[in-house]
Amino acid sequence: MKAILAAAAALGALTLAAPAAAQSYHGGWQPIAQRQAQLEQRIDQGVRRGDLTRREAANLRAEFNNIERLEARYRRDGLSQWERADLDRRMDQLAQRIRFERADSPNRGWTPINQRQRQLDARIDAGVRDGSLSRREAANLRAEFQQIAALEGRYRRDGLSQRERAELERRFDRLSAQIYASRNDRDRRRG
Repeated sequence: MKAILAAAAALGALTLAAPAAAQSYHGGWQPIAQRQAQLEQRIDQGVRRGDLTRREAANLRAEFNNIERLEARYRRDGLSQWERADLDRRMDQLAQRIRFERADSPNRGWTPINQRQRQLDARIDAGVRDGSLSRREAANLRAEFQQIAALEGRYRRDGLSQRERAELERRFDRLSAQIYASRNDRDRRRG
């Protein structure tokens, strides 16, 4: 009886240890489709946020497509451990490139549209409260801001180019200067 219990305990321990060993062998390996979806999402997010230019995103997607084609070729005969490891290594390299390209973005100093809107709205509201801006001036400044926001939305659909980013920066700077000038023109008005 002791031998049977010992064998059952050993079998139970092996059964519990096998999945953990398999996971550690693959380094917490995720299914390929899941990794592909995460990488594609990170590229899309980089484009939307302006961290990736159109060219960078196109290059990353080309590399992504090459990995997908290689995976299809590997799967024809069944995916071996070596092929799985090769795909995993390639996806790791692509993930590093995405991280590098996004971190290397000229957008590092770029303030997102929502944050700029809050900052500019706060400045306009303060001007209305202290009487340095009339309600009409505030409405005109907010209308100008909405035009910039709409333009940025159009630009972001396929990723911000350097030229588009520069154009938005120029318009934001001009609006900021308009707010400053309107609040400091010394003709304090109420209403």
